[in-house]
This record gives sequence, C-alpha cells and structure tokens, in this order.
Amino acid sequence: MSRSDAGGGMDDDFWEVSSQAARLTQYACEVGAHYLGDDILRARFVQEIAYVGKAIVDDVSAGRVSAKEGQEALEQEYLELLTQVWEYSKLVAGVTAGVLQVSTGAAVCGFTLGVGCFIGGVPMMLHGANNIYENGLNIFLGYGGTVGPIRKAYQRAAVAAGGTVSDGSVAYGTLDLGLSAYNLGRLVLRPGAWRLFRYVRADKTQALKTMSTHSIVFEVGIDMLTGEQVRVELRDR
Repeated sequence: MSRSDAGGGMDDDFWEVSSQAARLTQYACEVGAHYLGDDILRARFVQEIAYVGKAIVDDVSAGRVSAKEGQEALEQEYLELLTQVWEYSKLVAGVTAGVLQVSTGAAVCGFTLGVGCFIGGVPMMLHGANNIYENGLNIFLGYGGTVGPIRKAYQRAAVAAGGTVSDGSVAYGTLDLGLSAYNLGRLVLRPGAWRLFRYVRADKTQALKTMSTHSIVFEVGIDMLTGEQVRVELRDR
C-alpha cells in the first residue's frame, strides 16, 4: 500500500518530518553563518547536516522507520547541535574573557604602579592567560578538559597542603570570581578627567559605572559560568 493510499494522516506525518528536516538544515545555516568564516567549511557543515536530515526523511519514506521515530531522530540531531553550539559559545566567551583579563590586568599595573599590580593586576593577567590557553586549546582540539598551567599550580598547591585536586580547582574558580569583582569595583578615571587630577578621588569612579550594558552582561555571564564550574567541583567531591 502506498503512503497516499493509507490516508491523509500518514501524508501529514511524512510532510511534518520533511518540514522538521528542513528546519534543522535552516538552523545549521544560521549556525554556520555565525561561527564559520570559511565559505567552504560552512558549506560542508551545512551539507553534512542536510544529508543527515535527508537520510531520516528517506527512511520514513521507505517505511524503514515510522514518522514518529523520524521526528524523534531529528529532534535528537537538533538537540545535539544546540548543545555543541552552547559548548562552543562558552569556549569562545572564555577566550574573550581571558583576553579582557590580560588587558585589564595590564591596565591595573600601569595605573597603580604599586601594590595594586601585585594584588589585582598580575593575578588577573595570569588567570587571563590561563583561560585563553584552556579554552583556545579546547576549541582547537574539539573537546573539553584542558587544564592550564596556572590551574595546575593551584591543584598542586592544594594537594601539597593536604587537600585534593578538586580543592585546587575550586580555589582557582573562586579567585577568578574575586578578580572579576575587583575589576567591577576598582576605581578608574572618569571619562574626561584631567591628567593633573589623576590621584584625586573625586575624578575617579567605579569601573562598573563606566562599562556598557553589553560589557556588564558579558562579565556577569562569565561569572555565572565560572560559578557553575565551582558548584560542579564542590558537588562531585
């Protein structure tokens, strides 16, 4: 019996599967346009996702799987792609945050020329460099789990003090959050402040007040991801 002979219901189910496969391909186009700058790589990526959708549609058409099974398979493909996009976005955000930490740490050292450099500037630059290393290498290798030299130093120090590797990771994440709070709360020159009054508190304001809404949201978002990593480390101990 053909699909059309079986009634309109089966036809409706088949076209819904076809439509769902088309939406999956459209989402792949959006992801490729956002994350893949190379035209050839972007085309290959979209083509691969399109082939996956077509294979599922063909299986439904040939009766090898039911329409419901086809829809479930397409939903799973979409969820996997969505998860990969989220994980990649976190890694890119980690690299960006690391670059900002390094530049901010350097600015703190240049501005304070003293204790502030060692309290906030140097640790911020070290953490930033480590975040660039970890997230950048994870992007390059295509998987997570890279542990940078600074995080390893925290872990070794924790073990030497009688703790665990997890304790070191928690300490690293906690200090990362502390450095972020320091960055938001530190005093910076007001826009347009005279150089002559560099050391006058009246010409200074919290960095938070000079940041754009986008920058604040990004900083808070990174802090939430770091806080989640610390929570997971504490939960799994």
